[in-house]
Amino acid sequence: MLKVFNTLTRRKEVFRPIKDRLVKLYTCGPSVYSQPHLGNFRTYVFEDVVKRFLVFKGYRVRHIMNITDIEDKAVRAGRGSMKGMVRITRMNEGVFMKNARDLNMLPADEYPRATENIAYMVRMVKMLLKREMAYKDEKGNVFFDVSRFPNYGKLSRSRFRHSLDRRVYKDDYYQREAGDFILWKAWRKSDGDVFWDTELGRGRPGWHIECSAMSWRYLGTPFDMHMGGIDNIFAHHENEIAQTRGATGKMPAHYWLHVRHLIIEGKKMSKSLGNFYTVDDIRRMGYGYDVIRAHLLKEHYRRRLNLTFRSLKRTAAEIRRYKSCAKSLGKSRFWEDAPEADKLCRETLSEFNRYLEDDFRVPEAIEIFCTFVCSVQDLIRKRRFGRRNARNVLETLMRMDSVLGL
Repeated sequence: MLKVFNTLTRRKEVFRPIKDRLVKLYTCGPSVYSQPHLGNFRTYVFEDVVKRFLVFKGYRVRHIMNITDIEDKAVRAGRGSMKGMVRITRMNEGVFMKNARDLNMLPADEYPRATENIAYMVRMVKMLLKREMAYKDEKGNVFFDVSRFPNYGKLSRSRFRHSLDRRVYKDDYYQREAGDFILWKAWRKSDGDVFWDTELGRGRPGWHIECSAMSWRYLGTPFDMHMGGIDNIFAHHENEIAQTRGATGKMPAHYWLHVRHLIIEGKKMSKSLGNFYTVDDIRRMGYGYDVIRAHLLKEHYRRRLNLTFRSLKRTAAEIRRYKSCAKSLGKSRFWEDAPEADKLCRETLSEFNRYLEDDFRVPEAIEIFCTFVCSVQDLIRKRRFGRRNARNVLETLMRMDSVLGL
């Protein structure tokens, strides 16, 4: 029985999909104003394992991963030029797709771009205005009125106080109330030709409305599982809940899972510290993509992952050992079949499944996988290994690797 830690309730819950044997999954994809870094892929690779395990358990998964190709940083990267912004975001999207393939991530069913779903964002904002969950200011910006949503802050355990006369500036937009967030940004000169002419006026969507509109369009409401990095809890996912419930009256998702940060040698990854790495940076150091993938899974997703180059070398050695074992099975001499080899396969799969059913304890599952490889090599050395044993071992390895993707 699969149990997951739901950020919304702060406890482990039995996973029960809305429709039997079908799981609708939405994962927050890359913001492609720049290239994705290694920390981003910690989240993406874990999400891939979750999807693979759901398939392993017999579920059919419909997976949507958005591409954020319009936001403040993308506009700045394109210097107020739609053509320039599209060129940069498409290039970085291509890097993401290549890295995802390199890391053996199963493709999502669809990768909707925000820029291709503006009509649905406008539609949702209009629904919020009609329900008086949002308001328009004198400049044409549209904001969500947090005071109209009593449950705001439930996901992140945040509390806000509102003063009727309080006005604040945040980033580059104007708010009537502290905590109210932007849904639609009215066009300004600094935006150049990055805008859409819509029923809301000339402008562009706020970041938070993008995922609400796209998950609503492609999965409906509610869907089963929403995943992302821990940074998304507040404000992005908190705001998604407010927007979707405000517009449709329904929660966007039943289960919310969040992955903690990756740090490098005990320090936050930062360009200023010289420890900012992409997947391709690590590849150029001589580590295979399989090693990178395995290492990104070395810590439980709700714990911070400290990547050190010493530990990366250990992971590389473990992967070499696993691949050597798999190759040796095809070249090995066979003796009489041994019952302990078949028992090892059964017990290994049972333990593997048990760990992953307990809120995706992937590090323990990888340990089971590696221990199995060592145990098989030991049986071969002892000549207690036959042809049927070899078939069972290969099937066991393939079943586990269908989840781990190594």
